[in-house]
Amino acid sequence: MNKKLFILALALVGVSAFSFQTKAEESAKGISLEVGADIVSSFLWRGMNLGGPSVQPSITLDWRGWYVCTWGNVGTTNWLFEDINPELDITIGYDNHGFMLDLTHLYYFFGDSYFAGLEDANNESASTMELHAGVDISEWTDKLPLTIDWHTTVLGWDPVLDEEGNLIRNKNGNAKRAFSTYIELGYDIYLPLDILLGLKMGFTPWKGMYSDYEEVWTNGHTVGINNIQLRAEREFELENCSISVWGEAMFNCYGVNKNNIISTFSDASNQKLNACIGVGIYYGNEW
Repeated sequence: MNKKLFILALALVGVSAFSFQTKAEESAKGISLEVGADIVSSFLWRGMNLGGPSVQPSITLDWRGWYVCTWGNVGTTNWLFEDINPELDITIGYDNHGFMLDLTHLYYFFGDSYFAGLEDANNESASTMELHAGVDISEWTDKLPLTIDWHTTVLGWDPVLDEEGNLIRNKNGNAKRAFSTYIELGYDIYLPLDILLGLKMGFTPWKGMYSDYEEVWTNGHTVGINNIQLRAEREFELENCSISVWGEAMFNCYGVNKNNIISTFSDASNQKLNACIGVGIYYGNEW
């Protein structure tokens, strides 16, 4: 694991070096801090319904493009309030001139220690790690407000399974890693009354957890589109503070049928058509 993390750290340094000269020419931006929380009617993520009403606080500390972000979720598993589904993610990364590279540790409070099972792809642990690379073209031109994001699971539970659901092992006898990947395209449209309309499409390029470990795209298998999303948002700016209200709808095309388009309040985890409303309050400052 140490070798892999070292390689990822070198990649982050490479991204920062790409824009070092431009940064040196700019005035020092110092340190910025943002603290806030979203309150949502449902926990929706990449075409999946992960829970009911939730509070999702976050803290982001930035220094000249380098940032550390802590994000959490405290909410219910469904609208019947039968259980809770806490989550704690920590991200380190670099973001500058439309390029972003970061590494996120996702922890789900299953009872294991914080870094348990990261090296074993077949260990159903409480944590995984994900590498993300993104490009925001709107940083270069206002005429194309397009974002492209690539997310790949690099550590934690993520085995390759055959068609019968059995593990596929490598030459050392260990579970082969799927490197489950989610790619998302986003496009923003600015409407009257300062309403931002966000359009997103997410898909998986090969079999992994986003395709239930089934083949996609080839040999007549299901198209791997996981998320078609529409979101309308209105932001209100105050001194050092912003308040956002939004509504969004999300449709997961993968494996859709007449029985799972709409599910029940007690089990919406496999529901393909989802919607939610939310409000976010954030406070930021620079030094």
